[in-house]
Amino acid sequence: MVALLVHLKLTLLRNSLRRSVWRTVGLVIAMLYALGIVVGVLVGLVALRATSTALTGDVTVVAFSLLTLGWLAMSLLVFGMDETVDPSRFALLPVRARELLPGLFVAGLIGSPGLATVLVALGFVITWARDVALAAAAAVAAPLGVATCFLAARFATSALASVLSSRRFRDFAFAVLALVGAGLGIGGNLIGSSLGAEGGQPLQALGRVAAALGWTPFGWAWSLPADVARGRWGDAGLRLVLALALVAVLWWAWGHFLGLRLVQPLESGGSAARIKQGTWVARLYPATPAGAVAERTLRYWRRDPRYLAGVAGLLIAPVVVVVTQLSNPEGSAAVVAFAPVILAPLIGISVAQDVSYDGTAVWLHISTGISGAADRTGRVLSTLTIFTPLLLVLLVLSVGLSGQWRLLVPVTALTVGLATIGLGVGCFVGSLWQWPAPPPGANPFQRGNSGGLPALLSFSVTTGLTLVLGLPTVALVVASYWESWLGYLALVVGALSGLLVLRIGIVAGGRVLDRTWPEVMLAVSEKSA
Repeated sequence: MVALLVHLKLTLLRNSLRRSVWRTVGLVIAMLYALGIVVGVLVGLVALRATSTALTGDVTVVAFSLLTLGWLAMSLLVFGMDETVDPSRFALLPVRARELLPGLFVAGLIGSPGLATVLVALGFVITWARDVALAAAAAVAAPLGVATCFLAARFATSALASVLSSRRFRDFAFAVLALVGAGLGIGGNLIGSSLGAEGGQPLQALGRVAAALGWTPFGWAWSLPADVARGRWGDAGLRLVLALALVAVLWWAWGHFLGLRLVQPLESGGSAARIKQGTWVARLYPATPAGAVAERTLRYWRRDPRYLAGVAGLLIAPVVVVVTQLSNPEGSAAVVAFAPVILAPLIGISVAQDVSYDGTAVWLHISTGISGAADRTGRVLSTLTIFTPLLLVLLVLSVGLSGQWRLLVPVTALTVGLATIGLGVGCFVGSLWQWPAPPPGANPFQRGNSGGLPALLSFSVTTGLTLVLGLPTVALVVASYWESWLGYLALVVGALSGLLVLRIGIVAGGRVLDRTWPEVMLAVSEKSA
């Protein structure tokens, strides 16, 4: 069964790459990026062999505990789990969960994250291969640590995907995950500040952090060689038992939820609720094709967990900046005031990916003959409806909490300018690149068809071009530090340049869509083979 599932995973991956050059290029880029990181980590691990066992223990416990935590956090918050070999596809076959677990475990490690983790774990063994006892401890710890990384992530995503049967619970879960993401960023900043505040004793601080992480589930396995090096055989034995028990419990729990998937596979069923006529949503926009598009996409913003997750993800960065700067005695009030500027250029990403999130529903626009310009305008209207109040609240809070009211005009200039420029750029970029996104009713944590290189290009070009086109406004804001009246000029330039780019993006993007609607339909409905 293991060989069969691994062969199936490789076959699906090969067929998927054959159907799309973009995916092949994206996979190569991802592998090269992962290889660069792995090589750098391996060089660092080898270099640790020249240090004391105490320092090696502290560094490896902290680093690999954070690696385990990163697997869990990233699987939930960012990447999801790659379910190319989706367990629900075996629901009609006479196979039990315990028969699938070993094969799914091995197949799940085939990919950039899994292979990178295995290679780094081998570097962990090389670091500790200083004598027989340490090498044996590392040889036991490495597979336990890798298993903990994968099983914790797989258990969390499987458990949450199984219970997210209602839309309200999914919305609540995404809000909680957004808070967790913000907490991770704030916690990392505070840990860094505490390490820097030790004043000449960073190694002692590192030791305390390692001691704390070593007694968490994320560090039980990775602490075994450090305990052996220090002669703490009792601690090593206890942590070995805890690590084995954790892997066993995670394996059993994953099998439990996998069994549920085999008899009750997740399905994307439609809601029985009917949309009422004459709601407040219908009264927000004019009775035009663009207004109809805006009304439809706004309902997605209110009901689709993917959109809610996107909003939460974009809000994490400015919130982390505000909290960390205010909690740091040496934090900058000006940085707090300019926190909304972090969110502004990212708003265009929402418009750039909106057609991909539509999936086959984009056929409504094609069949009814809606022009590309009306499509672009409607999506901009719904996006502004969501983000305008958020930007206003964030703007007032950041300037008010920082007490830098003299920066209100420059901050507003940058926020308005970059946000409108981003929307215009997103309108045009979204007409160039589309990709198949997981449907709304699917496993919300499933990676599946994640867009690959087109999604990466869309994100990179949208943010990069937004910043480039916003340089005149940025320059005026910087100059306003010496001549305050330039801040008001920046506000005018930012608003006018933003409206100009928005107009060009709507017209140019609309023309592209008018010529390529069939290709757009094919791109968003493509399935992995």
